[in-house]
Amino acid sequence: MGDAKVLHNREGEFALLHPVATPPDRTGGAVARTMAVLRALIRLGPGEHPLASVAESADLPAPTAHRYLQALMREGAVEQRGPRARYALTDALHGPPSSTPAQPLQAGPPSPAVRAEIVTLQSRTGQVVFVYRPHLIGTPMRICAERAYGPHADEVLTSPQITLRSLESAPLESDAAGLAILACLGSIGDNKIDTAPVREEGHAIGPSPLPGRTMIAAPIWYGSAVAGSVALLAKDGPMRRAATRARYVAAVMDTAAAMSGQLTRSGARRAS
Repeated sequence: MGDAKVLHNREGEFALLHPVATPPDRTGGAVARTMAVLRALIRLGPGEHPLASVAESADLPAPTAHRYLQALMREGAVEQRGPRARYALTDALHGPPSSTPAQPLQAGPPSPAVRAEIVTLQSRTGQVVFVYRPHLIGTPMRICAERAYGPHADEVLTSPQITLRSLESAPLESDAAGLAILACLGSIGDNKIDTAPVREEGHAIGPSPLPGRTMIAAPIWYGSAVAGSVALLAKDGPMRRAATRARYVAAVMDTAAAMSGQLTRSGARRAS
C-alpha cells in the first residue's frame, strides 16, 4: 500500500501529496504511519532528533519508524544529519521565517495573484466565490482562506450564524468544496465516501451551505500537492439550465488551473 507525502505549514495544516512507495508492515494503515512519523517530528520541533525519540513520539516500533523516515527522506520531506543518524524535517516543512508564507493557502492575506483570480471568477459568473485550504489534524476540515461576494455580500452576511460557520469551516465530506480536496488525498481517517467520480471529472457539485445556491468546486494544486479548492456558489435557478451549468463548471476549473499555476510558479521561484 502506498503512503502519502505531506507538506506542513507553521499553523499545523497539511496537504497530502501523491502516493509514495513505502515498506509494508502490520502497524495500522500506511497513511496513518506516515502521518504519525511526520507529526512526531513536528511535535519534537525544529532541529535534529534521534530515531528513538521519533519512534516514541510516533508510538511506533523503532524499525517501523526507521523505514518510514527512510521513505520520507527519499521524497525530500526529511533529512538525516550528522554521524549519529538524527532526523529533521526539511526547512520547507517546518516553515520559513514568519515574514514568508509557508503554504500558499494559509490564513492571512492571499497573494495578489490568487485574489485576482477569484475576483475574476466572481465577476465572470456574477456568483459567490470561496477558496478553501485543508486542515487535517483531528477531523479533516476545509477552512476558508478567501472569499469574493461581489454584489451578494448582504445575502451572505445576513445568513444565520450556523450557515456562516459552515461557509467558513466544515468537515471535508460536508460539501463539494471539501470533496474536491478529499478526492485528492486518498484514504484518510474513516472516510468511506467514493470520490472516484470527483477525480474523474476534476470537480465536485452539490448543495451549498448557503440556501438557494449550488456549490461547484475544483481542487487547487501546489505542484503535486493539493493545496485547497475553489468553490462557486451559484444560484439554483441558473444552474438548472444545462448551458449555464456547463459554463460555470468550466469557469471554476479554469480558475483552479490558473491558481494552481500561480502557486506552483511562486513556489518554484522561492525555492530557486
